[in-house]
Amino acid sequence: MAKAEDFFIVDCEAHTMPWDFLKYVSYYPGSKYFSMPQESPTGKWWNTNPLTKERREKPSDWTVERLINDMNTAGVDVACMLRESFLNLSFNGVPCSTNYHVIEAMQQHPERIVGVSNVGPHLIRGVKNAIKELEILHKEYGFKATKIYSPEDAGPFNHPDMMPFYAKCEELGAIPFIHTGLAVGGKSSHCTPMLLDDICLNFPSLKIVAYHFGWPENDTLNALAWKHKNLYIGMSGMLGPLYWAPTKLAHMVGSIMNILGDSKKIVFGTDWPAAPADLQVQAILNLQISEELQHGYGYPPITDQDKANMFGINLAKMLDLKVPARYQKWVDGY
Repeated sequence: MAKAEDFFIVDCEAHTMPWDFLKYVSYYPGSKYFSMPQESPTGKWWNTNPLTKERREKPSDWTVERLINDMNTAGVDVACMLRESFLNLSFNGVPCSTNYHVIEAMQQHPERIVGVSNVGPHLIRGVKNAIKELEILHKEYGFKATKIYSPEDAGPFNHPDMMPFYAKCEELGAIPFIHTGLAVGGKSSHCTPMLLDDICLNFPSLKIVAYHFGWPENDTLNALAWKHKNLYIGMSGMLGPLYWAPTKLAHMVGSIMNILGDSKKIVFGTDWPAAPADLQVQAILNLQISEELQHGYGYPPITDQDKANMFGINLAKMLDLKVPARYQKWVDGY
């Protein structure tokens, strides 16, 4: 079986939330959420073996140093890092980290960290203001993608007021990474996958990554990715629990490949530190589609080239990342 070091691995979603900044919002009642991570539904689900109940603790301090350590353990080469918001916990006053934390991480680890701006909630702060910060981060600091998390915003990500923002992303070459599917915090109605149809129709050349398989509406996202050549499916936030459910993961990936025909629109991600990065990498290394699933559901078999595409080649092409020479065979086989 192939190992992590055999692949160029790019994580499409990793968060920073250092405690030395978070302490400044600790007086807000909502911040107590972070002292009870294992009592939240996500803490129990993403970090727990459902059979043995064995559980890993999530780190309380989401620093670049901790991220790099976990990347090294898991075999992740590059992480797309973004600030953490949780703005609603401070009554829309202060986020739990800022884009400058990402800038610092990029400066400290230029070969390992790709900047993903988070200039939302866009509608609450005003889209024009969000665009101004977007321009600074992408023009002056080299950010490559931007996160859109509409559950904490005043409306859905396809709101008419958001269209100038997507136009600016297209101009800057900034790839929107959009939270889709269930929202643990905030309104899930603001981020259902079908809302992507409007954006893809209005901006057919703007490449978009939809996070989290669009779960639990993953079939809808799959259909949209078939319809729109610019829409890609991100796996982040789901590979933790799916490590413990390999047949379910085979169904989710197999259904994508069944409708799209190949693995070139599937993007690996962890949503670090929501679940251990090493288990999420291992989930893809272990991924197989049995003959029973192939013949019963029309899923194609998973090859090492498919895993290479998912792990990093697809996203490297989107973000114009240099793939190290030792992984050239995966580029040649693309």
